[in-house]
Amino acid sequence: MRVPATSVVGEPNAGWPLITNQLNHERVALTSAAPLQESLRQVWDWAERTTRADGRRVIESEWVRLHLARVHAHIEYLKLRNWRIAWAADSGELGPADASATKVFGTEFATQAYRLLMEVLGTSAVVRGDSAGAALRGRIERFHRSSLILTFGGGTNEVQRDIIAKTALGLPVTR
Repeated sequence: MRVPATSVVGEPNAGWPLITNQLNHERVALTSAAPLQESLRQVWDWAERTTRADGRRVIESEWVRLHLARVHAHIEYLKLRNWRIAWAADSGELGPADASATKVFGTEFATQAYRLLMEVLGTSAVVRGDSAGAALRGRIERFHRSSLILTFGGGTNEVQRDIIAKTALGLPVTR
């Protein structure tokens, strides 16, 4: 293919490494822990100040504390994973398997985390944000819906698993 010299990005015939590197960065960018941290903080605060029909605070239920602890632990792991990936990218060592594994974990965890946080909020989690009785103005439910699309960005998670299998484990890709 011939293109004008002014249209060449990078070195000639080096497009594939350029695009795969950009995809690695895109995959990692989809897994920020910040929205999850803020959502956890808001649900935690809500659970501490909200009382149930029996007069006990929501946070006093063991299953609520377990849900919040599970989300917290996974957020901490995701932050460590992202710091590791940032170091690898800065060192020029970011490989497709690491970027793909982080993307799969981060996007699937986000969906799970928002589901667990919605369970803590109960039915008020799915009430329209501008309606009376909506917990946290519907923010967690909106984030849950938005998190689902992240499993497709940068390549579907199924494709990411194939990349991991091929590049990290030396396995054949599925067909």
